[in-house]
Amino acid sequence: MNPIIQTHFTADPTVLVYGDTAWLYTGHDEPPDGVDDYVMKDWLCFSSRDLQSWQEHPLRLKATDFKWASGDAYASRVIERNNKFYWYVAVSHASIPGKAIGVAISDHPAGPFTDAIGRALISGDMVPSTGNEKANLDPTVITDTTARHILCGAIKTVL
Repeated sequence: MNPIIQTHFTADPTVLVYGDTAWLYTGHDEPPDGVDDYVMKDWLCFSSRDLQSWQEHPLRLKATDFKWASGDAYASRVIERNNKFYWYVAVSHASIPGKAIGVAISDHPAGPFTDAIGRALISGDMVPSTGNEKANLDPTVITDTTARHILCGAIKTVL
């Protein structure tokens, strides 16, 4: 057995291959003793050129880096487009009920990342009510020749 990450509890991994390097981004799960639930407030970044040895990079993104978010971190997805790196994340919105999707940007896959637009890209008031406050979770982004498409929960949006 050769676990990639042996120093942290992680969740919801996503991988970006850029050049000769695989970049692994994960949620950082750190519930206190006695709590049988996940508690995530940030994401971690690791890289490897051989998929055997992995380098951890300094903390690059926290849910509170999005000033409009309340601090809960959920699944994410990182893509590269035009030599920029976009980290799409699910977080709890501080003032709009439900979850939201934010996007951070960087010039390098290891960051640092900053909030790209200063507000939620998708929030609970932008989508039809499903009765599920977690409808905006687990974003993924698909890029074709003309657009980027984001899918999360039960919605699809063209960016």
